[in-house]
Amino acid sequence: SLAKAPTAEAAIFAVGDSGSRINGSNTIANLGFNMVAVPNGPEPLFSNLSSLSSPLGTLSFSSPVNKRKIGSGWGSWSNGYIGEVYFNNGVTSTTITLPSLIGAFDLYVEPNVFGLFEIEITALNGITTTLSQFVEGFAGAKYFGIYATDGDKISSITITDKSGNAGGFAFGQMYLAQQIQDVPEPASVLGLLAVGAIAATSGLKHKQQQEG
Repeated sequence: SLAKAPTAEAAIFAVGDSGSRINGSNTIANLGFNMVAVPNGPEPLFSNLSSLSSPLGTLSFSSPVNKRKIGSGWGSWSNGYIGEVYFNNGVTSTTITLPSLIGAFDLYVEPNVFGLFEIEITALNGITTTLSQFVEGFAGAKYFGIYATDGDKISSITITDKSGNAGGFAFGQMYLAQQIQDVPEPASVLGLLAVGAIAATSGLKHKQQQEG
């Protein structure tokens, strides 16, 4: 499916993989947002977490997520990242409630099952803005970004496996920024409009259990 284009009055916009801060055009930072990383906490790997602290406040999860690391509990990623990610324990959808006064947020997402799956991000704050991309479960983590214009803010982000067959997903490399004024509105959605069909689910998955 395609990203839903916001109406002329909408103040929240989505940015797909082509606008990423690593391998793309770094769209959100170039608009003037001071993006800061959400640091990993001190909890050991395989801990279930209901929230994470950041320099701008606490991020809360709708259901517990399990702390993993690339190569230790999660098999692959993309863009050279080898750090920690958060597996949503196999559920279809996870909502991240953001701190107050957040104007931009981005992250990478990868399905659990190896194969191609449609992942959708929905941003909420009175306005609903949606971006869907097809993401490969093997070394295919993709970037999703959301930003608000004219001092508006983003209250939450919901990540959804549209097929329900991806075995859940992991997300990581999260950054966020406070709201700012005078952000230019794009003439059209900046998100990557992905096409194609969801591949048949294979039996391969990321490792989901701690090695004993």
